[in-house]
Amino acid sequence: MDLFLQQLINGVIIGSTYAVVAIGFALVFTVLRVINFAHPEIFMTGMFAGLLAGSHISDNFFVVLIFGAIGAGAVGLTLERFVLRPLRGRDVLMTLIGTLGVAIMLQNGMAKFMSPDPVAYPKSLQVSLLLSDDIILTSTQAVNFIVSILLLAGVSFYVRKTRYGRATRAIAERPDVAAAFGVDVNRVSQVTVALASVMAGIAAVSVGILYGSAWAFVGLFYGLKAFICMLVAGNRYFEGVILVAMMLGVIEALVTGYVSSNFRDVAAFTILICVLYFRPNGLFGSYDT
Repeated sequence: MDLFLQQLINGVIIGSTYAVVAIGFALVFTVLRVINFAHPEIFMTGMFAGLLAGSHISDNFFVVLIFGAIGAGAVGLTLERFVLRPLRGRDVLMTLIGTLGVAIMLQNGMAKFMSPDPVAYPKSLQVSLLLSDDIILTSTQAVNFIVSILLLAGVSFYVRKTRYGRATRAIAERPDVAAAFGVDVNRVSQVTVALASVMAGIAAVSVGILYGSAWAFVGLFYGLKAFICMLVAGNRYFEGVILVAMMLGVIEALVTGYVSSNFRDVAAFTILICVLYFRPNGLFGSYDT
């Protein structure tokens, strides 16, 4: 029973981070109708922006978070202005190649500039044990989970209660009608990409603090799992994406604990193949491309 509870805790924590990155994918897709394959590397950029701030400015937790958000947001806005906006409405293959090219550039550029190996992260939080010795929950795990939940709650509020959020949903349903009624598609696209990028940067900093390291290729791991979550859930309902991300994190943790870590990725792709075979638009439906 202790093993089950331990893996359940581990799964929920990693699943919450999957959810934040997956929501970033879904947000951009609903407005721009493109899969932003550079989004995982924006996550990675935010992680290193926080690392540089913690190493050279201040290792205060909130300072590191703010610089992670600023770094990721700046890269996201640059990507939207010079890659996504010019390619919007073009063939889907062009946007795929464009964002993938940016992802490779960011990934290898960071590996060259910093290191291709994991780099130690500033200790912005004191690590303490919150539960018993049999079931481990540390303060950094709790903070990582709380940060993710606050980000998810914030984006839910944004989409459902704000003017730009309502514009986002209008563009997702009928972009032509939304534009005809005066919705500034370019501005909404900017805000959407900036929001997704800032969320990714904040989540990346909390992950870096949790594991004590940053890695130039970390985006590949989180991005792949987050992309699977969006495909399995569909992109119509953000709550569905969050639910699937949490479930995937728990399933991976249980497979790791009871079978082997070698089968963790097998479980994720098995779920993807089974769901898409029976529900090509995802469990909760998707917007048309």
